[in-house]
Amino acid sequence: MFFFFTCGTQDFSGNINGYEHLKVICPNCHNAAVVPIKRRTFFTFCFIPLVPIHWGKELRCTICQYHQAT
Repeated sequence: MFFFFTCGTQDFSGNINGYEHLKVICPNCHNAAVVPIKRRTFFTFCFIPLVPIHWGKELRCTICQYHQAT
């Protein structure tokens, strides 16, 4: 028998409550498309998130995907 297991990391992100309408100018592409988000990185086993590795808040541009930790 052969069993195939996958391991890796997965990012989960979402809006920060109270800051949904805040827009900031991106220092990379100069568009007003930077939004504050909360991001969590999990260790996954067979695509199931098991252990949180990193969590924090960051600013992310929705156009060029530039991000900066806060």
